Amino acid sequence: MSVTRKVHTSLPLWALATVAGCASNPPTTLDSQTAAAASSGAIPSSAGAGSTNGSGFEATVQPFINMACNCHQSSPILMAPFSLKPGEAYKAIVNVPSMQLQSMLLVKPGSTQDSYLWHKVNNTHLALGGSGQVMPSTIPLNAEEKKLFERWILGGALP
Repeated sequence: MSVTRKVHTSLPLWALATVAGCASNPPTTLDSQTAAAASSGAIPSSAGAGSTNGSGFEATVQPFINMACNCHQSSPILMAPFSLKPGEAYKAIVNVPSMQLQSMLLVKPGSTQDSYLWHKVNNTHLALGGSGQVMPSTIPLNAEEKKLFERWILGGALP
């Protein structure tokens, strides 16, 4: 089984990017192993650095960032205030204060409640005093992708 992200393409992609303030990829798919792990709860809370089971940041979170967060990966100039490019994303979000709500970290290991990025993904950031729109803005994460992200944060947000 794989998770497919679909883009409604009644408008050209450049028009969607302009309206949403961000670019979007065409339909993409998480690999079936990652999707199955999210569905089954197989991503353990101890997953992270040095894990060989493919459950750390690069194996679980970076794939959907690559699919959904083009504004944070555009080249040569980013269309967003920080990079989520492979090799840069982890350092840019873990234990880093949010620019929109400086009293919160983007990702606080072990706590979704105290992770601003978690609230942006769930569209609860405005209630906390944050700003902007749900992220990713063009194609919000589906339930399985959110579950992967949640487990990663609660498991200590390890690389």
